[in-house]
Amino acid sequence: MIKFNFVDNVNDIAPYKAQMWELLCLCDKDFYPSLSSRENNDVGPVNYFEGLFLDNAKFLLAFAEEQLVGFSVFLHDYFEPLIAKFTPCNYIKIACVHPSYRGLRIASSFNSFIEENLPTNLVMPYIVRRTWSTNFPQLKLLERNGYNLVHKFENDRGNNISTVYFAKLLEYTQQNLA
Repeated sequence: MIKFNFVDNVNDIAPYKAQMWELLCLCDKDFYPSLSSRENNDVGPVNYFEGLFLDNAKFLLAFAEEQLVGFSVFLHDYFEPLIAKFTPCNYIKIACVHPSYRGLRIASSFNSFIEENLPTNLVMPYIVRRTWSTNFPQLKLLERNGYNLVHKFENDRGNNISTVYFAKLLEYTQQNLA
């Protein structure tokens, strides 16, 4: 049975950092390009990993027994000029699931929590995430779940591979704005 834990501040995540690091290294090559290759680092994606632990970071953890089998990090009340029309937002930085536990809807559970179960003080009008243009399963999932393409960096990850940003206006906030 998978158990989920929400950690809403960078101080309380410290006991889990070692397991998060191991899992990130295991999943490094699942990203395009791999996270470690972006840093030219044989040890792993050290800078990327440390960049997850910002003051506005919130963490979702998935456990099988005591073993961390997945995590997602989102940045609360995030602003970036590139996506200014879709801010303030909760920006999903990463979702990482152990290969042996994929297919159990762990990543979907992370998304559902961010979309539907956040404490009221953390709900933002938009959720924004990015991926790469050839990540077809992720792209289809985003579109099926109401996300819209809002920005594209053409060919920045290689020939015919672009970085794409998707945003979703939450129904909860839509209703409150009406």
